[in-house]
Amino acid sequence: MKKTMKKLMVLIMTMMMGMSLVACGGADKQPAIDAFNKTSTSFNEVANIINENPQAYDQDLVDTMVDMAGVLNEHKQILESDDAVEEEKLQEMIDWYGTVDEWVAQVKEEISK
Repeated sequence: MKKTMKKLMVLIMTMMMGMSLVACGGADKQPAIDAFNKTSTSFNEVANIINENPQAYDQDLVDTMVDMAGVLNEHKQILESDDAVEEEKLQEMIDWYGTVDEWVAQVKEEISK
């Protein structure tokens, strides 16, 4: 459990340090960049709450957070790169951010109970 918590904290810290880096890109990437920034902000809010008292949360939640942090980091690299990204991939990313936003909202609600 401690090893997983350390992984989560490292991933979360990496995400938080890198969020400000995703600011501009090609015109096609901008909607995905905006969605990424919104999602990563709300994701980090939940991660900070969990990191304050990680023992209070079950392993499935921690594992999901770690997995999502990994995907967000991958997307951050794609969005920061100068490489062209197909519209289909960008839309897929935006759709996934919507799913993450819904999940994060549910977790926030459960945490606040």
